[in-house]
Amino acid sequence: MRSASPLLLFLGVTALCTLEAQQSTSTNPADGAPARIEQALRAQDTPGAIREYRAMVTADPKNGEAWTGLGVLLYGSGRAAEAADALAQALKVNPSAARAELFLGLSQADMRECDKALPVLTKYFASEPVGKLQRLTGMTLLQCSWKDKDSVTALKTAVQMKKDYPGDPDVLYESAELFTRMWSETANELITSHPESYRVHQLAAEVNEAQGNLAQAIRQYKAALGENPKLPQMHYRIGQLILRTGKSDADEKAMEEFRAELALDPQSAMSALAMGEIDRHQGKLVEAKTDYTLAMKLEAGLPEAQVGLAQTLLAQHQIDAAQAQLRTLIAQHPENAQAHYVMMLTFREQGKLQDAMVEMATFKKLQQSGADHFQKKLNALLTGSAETAPSSAATSPNE
Repeated sequence: MRSASPLLLFLGVTALCTLEAQQSTSTNPADGAPARIEQALRAQDTPGAIREYRAMVTADPKNGEAWTGLGVLLYGSGRAAEAADALAQALKVNPSAARAELFLGLSQADMRECDKALPVLTKYFASEPVGKLQRLTGMTLLQCSWKDKDSVTALKTAVQMKKDYPGDPDVLYESAELFTRMWSETANELITSHPESYRVHQLAAEVNEAQGNLAQAIRQYKAALGENPKLPQMHYRIGQLILRTGKSDADEKAMEEFRAELALDPQSAMSALAMGEIDRHQGKLVEAKTDYTLAMKLEAGLPEAQVGLAQTLLAQHQIDAAQAQLRTLIAQHPENAQAHYVMMLTFREQGKLQDAMVEMATFKKLQQSGADHFQKKLNALLTGSAETAPSSAATSPNE
């Protein structure tokens, strides 16, 4: 059952304003109802407030504001059908009552009557100012439009909600749910409509890759290439998967794939970067320097390529050149922990131990910050707490 939120309680109180003005000179026994309702709401006595509203509409069935207040509280209490009845009565009294119309739409959505609710929710999502009520309307519109198979409205709503409420966990969750369901339905349509398409192999490869089934993913990527030899990124992804297998011949086989990707797509900076990493780890420093330089040419400012080139220059004992490369990178990306670590190695090579200690301290701080940020998010996901769990000391990457 939905608990009455501060927003809904506020709306219940707000609905009384007109009543209080109307009853300021009345001798009706129900005159004290607005005060009693407000008192009940402040005491979080929603059932008591509902009883007072019912007494008001019994005494005056044409009291549209009271019908609206009753409907809002019933909706907030999870009693959508009763809320819809009360709000319909409010609209009979005053067909232009905006709050009654909006909460009737919200109630209809709760009752899965999305065909009736969608026009109302769409109207008020567009007209309400950003805030709690518009957020509630948007969340309901997002859920209802998908249930009603209106994917266009669902997507538009998700995009607008992410813009209006950036970082909101509920908005992000509902958006993720929407995109996941759309992915599943579209994938099923692809498999059903085009079972022999190379795209089916590509899709299967991506699923297997996400699940850690490396061998099966490689087979599916190769099958996709068999159907479409010019399919971009396939050789690169195969190469990365081969490296992840850790087999003795992984470097050589992966290098073949990266070269094939570059032949297919001469702009593939990531393939050149991957080749540089393999060549450097194999001690082929001249080749590695060429690879990293190419990667930086294809994608200006690629941090991984800049670090790799600096590591290669250091291995060639070109300390000044390595430091110049790193200073440029650190100026652009001061948060790059790997750059500070390699800079530490250059200072250590020069015997500048004090400078090396400074860079090592910066590296550890950046590593720790990243680890703490991840742990904090993980802890929040698992426990609902924002507290940061104790983290272990930073470790240095391989030189």
